Amino acid sequence: MSHPTSGRRSVSRRVRLDTTTVLAVVLPLLTIGSLLLVRPGDAPDTSRPPSRTTLTSDSVVCPSAMPGSPGGYLSTSSKGAHGKVDVTADSKGSKARLREGTVTTVQPGTGPFVVTGEDEMAPGLVGARFGGAGELASVACPAPAPDVWFTGIGAGARHDSVLELVNPDAGPAVADVTVSAGTGPIDVPRLRGVSVPGHSSVRLDLGQVAPRRGELALHVVTSRGRLSSTVLDSSDELGRGQASQDWLAAQETPSTDNVLLGLGAGPGGRLLALANDGDSEVRATVKFISEDSVFAPEGIGEVRVPPQGVARLALSAALQSAIAKGVIGVEVTSEQPLTATLRTFADGDLSHAVAGPQIRSGASVIVPTGAKKVLLAGARAVGAATVVARSATGEELARTRADLRPGRGTVVTVPPGATLVSVVPENTTVSGAVIVSGAGAAVVPLTESLTSGLVPDVRPGLS
Repeated sequence: MSHPTSGRRSVSRRVRLDTTTVLAVVLPLLTIGSLLLVRPGDAPDTSRPPSRTTLTSDSVVCPSAMPGSPGGYLSTSSKGAHGKVDVTADSKGSKARLREGTVTTVQPGTGPFVVTGEDEMAPGLVGARFGGAGELASVACPAPAPDVWFTGIGAGARHDSVLELVNPDAGPAVADVTVSAGTGPIDVPRLRGVSVPGHSSVRLDLGQVAPRRGELALHVVTSRGRLSSTVLDSSDELGRGQASQDWLAAQETPSTDNVLLGLGAGPGGRLLALANDGDSEVRATVKFISEDSVFAPEGIGEVRVPPQGVARLALSAALQSAIAKGVIGVEVTSEQPLTATLRTFADGDLSHAVAGPQIRSGASVIVPTGAKKVLLAGARAVGAATVVARSATGEELARTRADLRPGRGTVVTVPPGATLVSVVPENTTVSGAVIVSGAGAAVVPLTESLTSGLVPDVRPGLS
């Protein structure tokens, strides 16, 4: 009887061995198969774009005044807004009352001043400064920005520029300024790590800091705190008695399609400056903009812009006759992003056409009195724009709805007494500027009215 018992134990032992073997083989295979089915792309994307939020605090910074013009001008484009804003100049604070559609005059002195709006007075804050007696010039007071470009500046006896950095906050701020010329970057130690104490400003005369002939470009990067950057440009025909100043507006970012609107009339010099922030050469095509078309002028070929350098193109002869035939601007297209400025010194007056951003929801600017036109171009699709011109007291002087079409410019004439001009596009985006004419010209690019803020999506990470 011992034999049968021995046989059953032997069978039982074999069954257990076979099951263990199967599990030992199958389980690893299942594990490997499961791992193969899990791809990196199947992992959930935890990154999220910043979300829009109501703007509860905002500031604009107006630069130092020109001689003979200590005043500043403020308004708000926020619908139905009315209330007080803080005005700070020379460490002294005051209040100014603003109302939508009206322009308030303040007298902060000759230095820069900061305007801060809270709650309902934060969205749509607008500020401006004008030129002094006999100097038709205007600048829209910018908000602090971490990264801006200025193209076509000078650092010589005939053409000089002054960079002004204003710190609106109590803590210190630091900026790094890169200078580029036709041969590439220029090493200027004094422009690296420029420190601006709280509630103060620093003015840097490039003719003294980095004297050099030819057109230059500046890239201002705020590495700590907040800074507002402006440039006062000047032209002096030595020995001829003709000298003029005007603010040079900043360009927010390089672009492959730069639209430059606002060409001062009269005989004189017109120079296109292009700056390349990239590491390879860029070829650019120059076209003229009129109400009928955007066309390539005869005799002007491609412009080669060196890596991290500046190229210049004289357009005096070509534009002199073209302006008389209705040309309102210049378009520069390229495969890689560039910054661009058209500098005009005509009849002893200096003005600049700077590439502005595409306007989506609307823009408002404060401008001097005098003959003026709203210039629009660069529309991405067929659409329209409503242009409203108001006096300083808020009276609506004109309201025009103009058609917008790709490949064409649009001109809207507004009354000379208008001091606040608003543009709202429909069904498309568009670039624009207001040109004021008189004893010279002043060009103010249109920039989007800031009505909301961005809040980053911050979440706990895995260590």
